[in-house]
Amino acid sequence: MNVAVEAENISKSLGTNLIINKLSFNIPEHSITLIKGKNGVGKSLTLKMIANLMAPNNGKISVHHSLSYAPDMFPQNIKLTVQAFLSYMNKLNANNNNNNNIDKMSFYLDLLNLTHFQNKPLHQLSKGSLQKVNIIQCLLTDAKIIILDEPFSGLDYDSEKRLIDHLKVLSKTKTIILTAHDHNIENSTVTHTLNLDDHSFNRITTTEALKLITIPNHKSLHPDIQNLIQSVNSDENNRLMIKVYQSQSNTVIQKLINDNFDIIEVKDI
Repeated sequence: MNVAVEAENISKSLGTNLIINKLSFNIPEHSITLIKGKNGVGKSLTLKMIANLMAPNNGKISVHHSLSYAPDMFPQNIKLTVQAFLSYMNKLNANNNNNNNIDKMSFYLDLLNLTHFQNKPLHQLSKGSLQKVNIIQCLLTDAKIIILDEPFSGLDYDSEKRLIDHLKVLSKTKTIILTAHDHNIENSTVTHTLNLDDHSFNRITTTEALKLITIPNHKSLHPDIQNLIQSVNSDENNRLMIKVYQSQSNTVIQKLINDNFDIIEVKDI
């Protein structure tokens, strides 16, 4: 098992209050890890230490890949428009291809139902819309580790479901670390939990069912579809066999239909 983040006996105090005491964990690559625990136990503090925004007083944290971070509170006084702000964030990622970045930004604006707000100044957005911008600026990078502090706070149901589904897809190539206060994603989405109440680190063994979608192999799949699927292979009859999570199958089928693909077969696997 390759490890993305290692922590060894880390402790952290704020003033005279000891918040985290001798915490150790190893977060594997390509996992979705939920950091949980009661209020005040140090969930956001742990994320900040992983992101190197704060240093532990004792112990050591080793992060083995590049990372991107979405804080729990996003500034509310930025007067740039959504598009201008995200375009600026794109330019900060010097290693990214500009055309790919534009496509990726459009994808995320659509994914989180924010396209019609892209010309609106950030300081005029609602809490939920501002949270979507916060998430997008984090996901736009090519970082291998994605840190999301309370990403579902303020999101509408549809955007929340779309984000959860997309995090599952991202975990094929990235490591996701998040907090989610009062949100029931533990048994449906995450692969591991770090419980700060008792310092336990556990693997969640439940996995979501897959569906197999068969279509003619007459053209390339659109990137929007590729981002939602688990795998794709061609068979001897020149057909594409697409594996997708059951929760994402209806979305993928609709996108295939919109892209003029015939659906030959859909079945559980």
